Amino acid sequence: MFPRLGKFATIRTVRGPAGARRRQQPSECVSLRFMLSIILLLTALGCSALPTRTLSLPSRYTLVREPLVVYSDFPVEAHHRLLDELIARRGDIGRILDLPYSNERIHVYLFENTDRFQRFMRRYHPDLPDRRAFFLETDTRLMVYAQWGDRVAEDLRHEVTHACLHAVVPNLPLWLDEGLAEYFEVPRGYAGLNRENLGIVVGQMERGTWNPDLKRLERIGPNDEMNHEEYAESWAWVHFLLHGGTEGAELLRGYLADLRAHAAAEPVSQRLERLVASPNQALDHHVRRLATTLN
Repeated sequence: MFPRLGKFATIRTVRGPAGARRRQQPSECVSLRFMLSIILLLTALGCSALPTRTLSLPSRYTLVREPLVVYSDFPVEAHHRLLDELIARRGDIGRILDLPYSNERIHVYLFENTDRFQRFMRRYHPDLPDRRAFFLETDTRLMVYAQWGDRVAEDLRHEVTHACLHAVVPNLPLWLDEGLAEYFEVPRGYAGLNRENLGIVVGQMERGTWNPDLKRLERIGPNDEMNHEEYAESWAWVHFLLHGGTEGAELLRGYLADLRAHAAAEPVSQRLERLVASPNQALDHHVRRLATTLN
């Protein structure tokens, strides 16, 4: 994840070649925040202190499509269908979760290829593993770094979802932050059905290792790391809440509303226990029904 100097105070998502994520430790945040400030300043001034273009942030082209500000070293069409989808997805997030729209801009830096992206990351973030994209938040800026490639749409939907959520919801728990990003990273019209995550859960079921536990997910702290199975389970809970019945959707919207109003709220697990007799069994039934779509 990223260092969150505004929202997540010390972190945010990092995506790897196969969708792997890693959260930075607090000690990384101060240096990263300082380095980002220097990079942004030098890029804005066109300073030659950055030895080559491959070691600077993309800056040749700037495209504004509210709330997105897209920076790149290659031309991007103003009405590229991916940008249209990202802007529409922002509307989906507000409508589905009953959240207001924020006027805060989301700064998206598009690297033209994998090599360009990796050179930049190795120079300024050598301690981080290889990844395709990540979201970073400071006290004054929401940013997404991504490499242009076959999975750029998925990556941008995921990371821009983080930005949209962080613009309006404080103290979002890690499991829910990632579960919602996994839900909204799939193309519009898929109703949040993330087949990759569903496949992970189904695989656990087949091996007899599927043991959902929302309270365990809620104990994951902002500086902790989540594995693939935890991402998949987080997505499953979100999908269950939004598609398992209107009461679950209202429960999730109410939880987010309480976070917005008070920056703290009764955990989703406790609310769900009052709504469903056996939440784990209900989730299991929901996932098994979705699994039929994989055939």
